Amino acid sequence: MVADDSGSKPVTLTDVARLARVSVPTASRVLNGGVRGKASGTPELRRRVEEAARALGYSVSTAAQAIKDGRARTIALIVSDIDDFGSATVIAGVMHAAEERGLSVAVRTTRDDARRELDLLTKLRGERHRAIVLATSRTTDAEREAVLDEHLRLLQAQGASVVLIGDSDLPYPAVTVDNRGAAARLAVGLVDAGHRSFAVISGPTDQVTSRDRVEGFLEGLAERGITVPDDDVIHAPFSRDGGFEAVQRLGDRVGGFDVIAAMSDAMAVGAIASLRDRGIEVPNGIEVTGFDHVPMLGDVLPRFSTVEIPLEAFGEAALSLALDEAEGDERPTRIALPTETIVKGSVYAG
Repeated sequence: MVADDSGSKPVTLTDVARLARVSVPTASRVLNGGVRGKASGTPELRRRVEEAARALGYSVSTAAQAIKDGRARTIALIVSDIDDFGSATVIAGVMHAAEERGLSVAVRTTRDDARRELDLLTKLRGERHRAIVLATSRTTDAEREAVLDEHLRLLQAQGASVVLIGDSDLPYPAVTVDNRGAAARLAVGLVDAGHRSFAVISGPTDQVTSRDRVEGFLEGLAERGITVPDDDVIHAPFSRDGGFEAVQRLGDRVGGFDVIAAMSDAMAVGAIASLRDRGIEVPNGIEVTGFDHVPMLGDVLPRFSTVEIPLEAFGEAALSLALDEAEGDERPTRIALPTETIVKGSVYAG
């Protein structure tokens, strides 16, 4: 709050509500965000309250809000690698969605380190965030996931909402895409475009996303009668450097493939760099495909094949699960976002 023009007393929320001809709780929901953020109330009601606040010079005290309910107006977002394009896009989406709700975002990175992930979650208990959004790669390691579950339950018990981005067996609301189905559609599209010989490079075998994408891609190839030997499926870190390493591990066999199918666009970039070191041009000498859809790759390679994941949309979906009031009988526990398959620059809905 601020003092009025006469300096005699501070302007209060009651003053704003009186000028806007609404109740104090209604004015509070509009100005303090409520659970629906800037969507609280009708457009006409929000206009009246916001105009009254401007006319009186009223501003919200974020410190007072935190003291009132004992919880900061912040979201904690945990990602694996802040430098990764996919993570950066997810971060942007969460920040935009949080801003619409009058919240800010505290980003933490695990660097793909399980111990660091648990240390970060332990520290979050003292920060009193309204929600924890976990956008790290989940694994098939049952012991690791059980320990993670214990840490998340403690945060829930303190009053924080927990939402996962990505597939997992953990019992929390989640925003997902059908990685397996999307990878299968990409494989079918590549075979139908005339390709017959494939190598597959992907992330570590214990990552759920890596597993689903590889299995889906191989299933799609199998639909068209094509198999890939185990030696031609290479697992490396889910990164540019991982893609570079994977192609090196394929060695002289790279000349025998029509396609190196990378299960992330970051890996595709590394694969292309490694091939060029060998004097092999993409896509004339060999085609490299990706997954996630980094726009700059489409600019450099107009006929690049990949799967478009709506990475920025994860933010709004995750905060909707974490914070928004349910409309109807029950709050949804999972939101599945659509993907698009891009084969040689042509887009197919998935």
